[in-house]
Amino acid sequence: MQKFKRKSLYLALVAAVSSVGIANTASSAVHVNSNGLGQVLIYPYYTTRGGMDTYLSVVNTTSSAKAVKVRFTEGKNSREVLDFNLYLSKNDMWTGAVVNTANGAKLVTADKSCTAPAIPVGGKEFVNFAYSGANLEGIVGSGGDGETTSLDRTREGYFEIIEMGTITNTAIEAAVTHVGGVPANCAVVQAATMDMGVASTVNVGGQSARANPSTGGLAGTASLVNVAGGTDFGYDPVALDAFAPGSVQNIWNAPGSILPDMRFADTTSIVFDGVGTVTSSWGAGEDSVSSLLMHNNIINEYVLDTGTLSGTDWVITMPTKRHYVPVHNPSLASDGTQLFSPFTHKFWLNGACEPVTLSYWNREEGNVIIQDFSPPQAIGGTSLCWETTVMTFKDSNVLASANGVNVPVSFENGWLRMAFSATNVPAVNGQNDANGDHHVDASHSMTSQDGDTYFGLPTVGFMVQDFINQNAAPGVMATYGGNFNHKYTVSIHNTN
Repeated sequence: MQKFKRKSLYLALVAAVSSVGIANTASSAVHVNSNGLGQVLIYPYYTTRGGMDTYLSVVNTTSSAKAVKVRFTEGKNSREVLDFNLYLSKNDMWTGAVVNTANGAKLVTADKSCTAPAIPVGGKEFVNFAYSGANLEGIVGSGGDGETTSLDRTREGYFEIIEMGTITNTAIEAAVTHVGGVPANCAVVQAATMDMGVASTVNVGGQSARANPSTGGLAGTASLVNVAGGTDFGYDPVALDAFAPGSVQNIWNAPGSILPDMRFADTTSIVFDGVGTVTSSWGAGEDSVSSLLMHNNIINEYVLDTGTLSGTDWVITMPTKRHYVPVHNPSLASDGTQLFSPFTHKFWLNGACEPVTLSYWNREEGNVIIQDFSPPQAIGGTSLCWETTVMTFKDSNVLASANGVNVPVSFENGWLRMAFSATNVPAVNGQNDANGDHHVDASHSMTSQDGDTYFGLPTVGFMVQDFINQNAAPGVMATYGGNFNHKYTVSIHNTN
């Protein structure tokens, strides 16, 4: 099965770029907004494991009403577990929480902003429909994938919020705008006949219901809260701006649709590589988004103090992996699936494991290098096997993840560099690159249509640490939690 490639909608031109970054530019190329505002928000992690709930928010900082898609995906193979449309009036904020259930997880909210469908008072449980049923080969968004079909799989993953368009129909805008703290009439946007898409013929209040182009300005937060443990790991999502191509009216899709997703991005990207900006043209939106998140090294710290009983976990999410990695049952006599750059392994039981090289130092410059062999072992080692992998240090398991990998570091404290530099990895049917080239073997790289080769893998994430003070006061024990964004290096070479 071939990966779905959308045709390029237009060749974007860069109007202006900052000398030190690309946030708040007039660029029509999709880019990461370092100021935290965008058309798309990628939240690297949610969890209900280990006594945690995940609290989340999204804020419309603009004076325009917006239609957005909210999508939760489980962490093993990024299969959808819940999505819905959310309608934010100007300056509106929506909040919710992912909490544990007897079998899995669910979304609850006390917020009054309009959603379609409406979220029940008791919350909406996550489902396993997209990863159950008959096993399906190839790059697909549903069906069995060789892993468990249990609802337990919904207990951790990541989520994304995508602006689909601005609402300029005054009657619809009035319906979603709060009056006395409650939207005037959510039934307008919840109607089965509502259509804000580019081909909509629906009229509301004598005006077309079609949404106008996205304008960005979304912001958000998430917090992993353990009430009993006394910790709160809060983080900001990664914001992508100029996501929707400027040549389209909107990217609105109805509730119940799995669209829009990362394939709807503009096919020109702009990345700051530490020296200057690199503008690249791609054949598909998911390639543009991947280029923005491509890192050849992840760098962060770890703390394992014996005196404070501290522990450290790293969250590493690859939010575009699902568009490149096929499902393949290795027990089948033949393999007709195709793998795409920059990933090197196919998905089945125990995941699609990407080999990494780890180099770590203590606080006094002592150094150890852990080099995995390729292909990586089926489970364990230092390979990253899941769409969202939690790397824990010396089994500290701060996040109690079921998608974890342990790193048995020999130093109590220090810092670590994780390198994505695999080359010449054997792959049945080889690896197709984004520029149309075919490689006999696979590697951690991806080349644009204009010859820019990006090295590494597309990742987002952060580090969390917890501490226990057994003598905060006489007879009092206290717990603390902290989290820090990963640091990265970027490597881009032009082959022309």
